[in-house]
Amino acid sequence: MSPSISAVRVPSSGIDAMLDAAYETHRRFRHGAFAESCPTCHVPAGELCLARRSVHAARRQAYRARLERTELVPLLAAVAR
Repeated sequence: MSPSISAVRVPSSGIDAMLDAAYETHRRFRHGAFAESCPTCHVPAGELCLARRSVHAARRQAYRARLERTELVPLLAAVAR
């Protein structure tokens, strides 16, 4: 019998470390919202927001707006028109 995921207990310090590592990785490689500068706390792209372990909603919205404007394959999109 294998243990279920809900049965595994991770101490809160372990969760804190995992979250810190995830945000640091996203920041370092400018993934997701970290590719945009934050209009709320005015940090440049590639930097963490001033609020610990959160990304401001305006930064996420700027990232989503940029994704909507970007075509993944512009040459193929031009041929299809």
